Amino acid sequence: MQYYQCDKYPIEFVLSENIDKHFDAHNHVGHYIISIVMQGTVTVCLENREVTCCREDMFIIPPYALHSVRQGRDARLLSVCIGTVFIEESDLETAECIVRELLKDAAALGIFGKEQGEKLLASLRTVYRLRDHGHKEIDAGIKNLTDKITSHPEQELSIETLAADIFVSKYYLIRKFKSSIGMTPHQFCIQNRIRKSQGLLDEEKVISRVAAEMGFYDQSHFDRTFQKIVGISPSEYVHSKKQIGQGT
Repeated sequence: MQYYQCDKYPIEFVLSENIDKHFDAHNHVGHYIISIVMQGTVTVCLENREVTCCREDMFIIPPYALHSVRQGRDARLLSVCIGTVFIEESDLETAECIVRELLKDAAALGIFGKEQGEKLLASLRTVYRLRDHGHKEIDAGIKNLTDKITSHPEQELSIETLAADIFVSKYYLIRKFKSSIGMTPHQFCIQNRIRKSQGLLDEEKVISRVAAEMGFYDQSHFDRTFQKIVGISPSEYVHSKKQIGQGT
């Protein structure tokens, strides 16, 4: 996997290839994901609907949408991850200008061709339609808890503490949280520990220090969990990153 990150905007390109991986059910709280299959086939299960995507097929994952992805070693998948903050604060015309320039920079690196870049840019309009009309509605109490967890996933928050925050029983909370988010509070917390860990590694922090800061037992535990969720090890992730669009 290769990550091409923009240091000015919360936008990155992720090129996933030469891996045989089934990414278990998860969601992306802070990003919209636009993906295009460049080679082979990729099976996507989005909100309990499974689809096999072939070359040139595209799919979009909105924030909080539960999904899993199965990719064979012969497949090549390119994803554009766009931060929700960017989408909320930028109008479509501005976003198109910025993304167009980033696509141009990425294409210059030989990641994809002109037609694929045009498809990715055209899909930005769908993202804005999802923002305005197709976002997932989440119970206010559960949303407050997800915000709390995503802000400080390294904190150990017991089910009892979370349930008390919204004045429900822990059993009701587990059922309600899973029906709304697609996973238990513990699974959601671990997922977001890894997401925050990626951000800390982007700041060039030492892997062992990140593992400790994020509340993992040891670096071995961190490595296993990171590999399971991201698809590569923390050290592979660190070495896979490149910068694009510094002048955009």
